[in-house]
Amino acid sequence: MNKPTFNTAGLPANQQGYSVLELMVASVIGLVVLSGAVTVFTGNKSSQELSSGMARIQESGRVALDILSNDIRLAGFQGCTDGSIAPNVLANNGPTITLPRGALWGGEYNGSSWTPAQHADLAAATVVPKDDTDVIYVQHGSGRTTILADSMIGTTGPISLALNPDQLESGDLMIISDCSHADIFRATSVAGAAGNNVTVNFAAGGANSSATLSNAYKISGAGADRVSDPMRVMRFESNAYFVADSNRDTPGGQDIFSLFLLDTTTLDTPAVPVELVEGVEHMQILYGQRLPSGDIQYLTANNAALNIDDVVSVQIGLLVATTDSVTNNDDDRTYLVANERIGPPASSETLKHGGGRLMRATFNTTIQLRNRNL
Repeated sequence: MNKPTFNTAGLPANQQGYSVLELMVASVIGLVVLSGAVTVFTGNKSSQELSSGMARIQESGRVALDILSNDIRLAGFQGCTDGSIAPNVLANNGPTITLPRGALWGGEYNGSSWTPAQHADLAAATVVPKDDTDVIYVQHGSGRTTILADSMIGTTGPISLALNPDQLESGDLMIISDCSHADIFRATSVAGAAGNNVTVNFAAGGANSSATLSNAYKISGAGADRVSDPMRVMRFESNAYFVADSNRDTPGGQDIFSLFLLDTTTLDTPAVPVELVEGVEHMQILYGQRLPSGDIQYLTANNAALNIDDVVSVQIGLLVATTDSVTNNDDDRTYLVANERIGPPASSETLKHGGGRLMRATFNTTIQLRNRNL
């Protein structure tokens, strides 16, 4: 049998295959390059997770403070009558309305009891606050006001609104006021809610104890100026804010806490809180009480010296965490939230955060109560 022959004519004399040593060197170089690429990728991924986590915390903190600030700032607002007239309440099944002085309430929940005693309006909540966090409760007109399209002939309804900026619907709690009177009632029907000349009825029965207002409200002058006219109609808001367990966990198995809102004007029984902002672990609050000297003293809600009627400003502190593990090590830092120290799980601090590989940041602000500074 003939053996095959190969023509090697014309090939360079030094053309040969790779040696084992050369292959090993090339493999080592490849592994070094690959290892460097993996290191760079891992570092970039970690940096991206940190940046993304911080962005989410910043967004959550700003949104939470904006919601709280906008609502708390309006405490006691009822139009022209701020700070002087107690409204006539026609509505049934509504919050315990004690305007103007009782438009603000604060308390602390320690897992089994409240200090001061739990507000009666919050007893129907289906979610309890997180241990050792604060609860704040505010009542006021919404601020999205309108006027009557026509003056009332008598003290019974219906009333006709020039506009409906609050998108009022049947069942909503409303307040109507001028500089001498204020009435709170529940709408039993709203017609033309999408346009002008909206007709609102407030019949007696299950929604209201009476269908007679304390005053026949009027618009001043022909085609009254919607800006300067002192008569106003708006939704009445009564909201409690607190931190509670969202019933969700992080990938590492830690509880995710959130900021919740409880609307006590609803006819729902029991009232169901609404989750507003995810990742809010703690809320601590200080109340700025005006002293006879005119100075402002900041006290916690459970301080016996606090007179809530004399509060003119509120300091809110939030501790916000990511919902994913984005750091390489467990969080062992201590945070200052509204002058309260919140430490890691193994610390000696009274208040503690959840630790773990979550990123956290604090957010603090001071809110002036516009209707308590007159």
